[in-house]
Amino acid sequence: MKVKRYEGKSEAALMPVIIEEMGEGATIISIKQQPRKGFLGFFRKPTVIITAACEEDTEFMNLITSKAEASAAKAPPPLVERKPLSADLVESKSASASIEESMTLLLQEARKAANQMEQNEKRTTKSQIETPPAQTEAASVSVAGKKYKHSMVQLFFDTMIEQEVIPDVAAHILRDLEHVDESNPIDVNLLVKAVYGSIVDMLKGPTLIDTNKGEPQVVVFMGPTGVGKTTTIAKLSSILTLKHGLRVGLITADTYRIAAVEQLKTYADILGLDIRVIYNADEIEEHLKVLRTRNDIILIDTAGRSHKSKESIGELKVLLDAVPESKRYLVLSVTTRYSDLCKIVNVFDLLSDFNIIFTKLDEAEALGSLMNICCISGKKAAYVTFGQNVPDDLESIKPDKIAKSLLGLTEGGAHPYMEGGQPQ
Repeated sequence: MKVKRYEGKSEAALMPVIIEEMGEGATIISIKQQPRKGFLGFFRKPTVIITAACEEDTEFMNLITSKAEASAAKAPPPLVERKPLSADLVESKSASASIEESMTLLLQEARKAANQMEQNEKRTTKSQIETPPAQTEAASVSVAGKKYKHSMVQLFFDTMIEQEVIPDVAAHILRDLEHVDESNPIDVNLLVKAVYGSIVDMLKGPTLIDTNKGEPQVVVFMGPTGVGKTTTIAKLSSILTLKHGLRVGLITADTYRIAAVEQLKTYADILGLDIRVIYNADEIEEHLKVLRTRNDIILIDTAGRSHKSKESIGELKVLLDAVPESKRYLVLSVTTRYSDLCKIVNVFDLLSDFNIIFTKLDEAEALGSLMNICCISGKKAAYVTFGQNVPDDLESIKPDKIAKSLLGLTEGGAHPYMEGGQPQ
């Protein structure tokens, strides 16, 4: 199996090249538009990147096998600090530089907002002088209805509500600023840093997949139907295999959907991964025993479970009990209603501890649900996905991106993962 990426002006221009090099039997894995970068990029059409695969000679698979065997034959290297998985999922940029850049943008926008509010206050004062008493009284009632005493703090609150953060969570984020009022002049920089820092701190500390080679790891993915578990596993498998050089084994228990099994088998064939299908929890121990001798990580795909079905949740518990030392990720779609997300998290929390993977961020108008669930449940978001392209549309959680989104500081008002945006 040979995998190759092609880049060009359009699909029409690339297809003849792909057919010429790979033949008419080539399989298109993903098609993605890549926006032009830089100032002049605004005047250029985006390029198209197509990832294709084909059955060819065994050169590609022999190369992967030889690298794995050579790595296994070597003595263990001295311990060094490895980059987390997130480092290879996005453009290389240090965390400190990214946060500093975000803070600069926040401060610029805050100053604009402060200037705008000052102008509005001047216009309001002038209007009140020229307005009859009855209208002035109505205006004062509106001002009195504000939750916070400082206009900038109120602006942060209102913006988060617009981004679908629930009032209790927004208030929790602003809890240290409740008593700030206009009578005590406070540097706008400090206000921005306090709010931004509060959001970032709440989202820090998820458990990511360990990319260091050692004892074989077992990772279980669970969640309701239709949230994208199988595609998420395919993305992570590709990253762990191709970018980290790890040997990945797959087990799928999602036998309710034939398409899910076939989808995972297709990616396993492309990447040269060992995949096993199980029909009940009793089979898992035998397969794990074999896969542990061949792989660094085993990823387990479970069937989608309705949080309303006690029977299906019970079946999942039996499977989880069979792999007690595994890491667990609950996969959720941010397009699900917040009230339903709460019920789902509560039910799965009775089964196991877990971190969360949020999917379909590109389909959501706002990311408030992500913040709501993390704050209310105390669970951590580990990864996010924002499209169907494997493995590109997945990265570990970036608290600075979420903070900018919730404070309405992304370009054009859209959050950074929406279709047409420019994920960093």
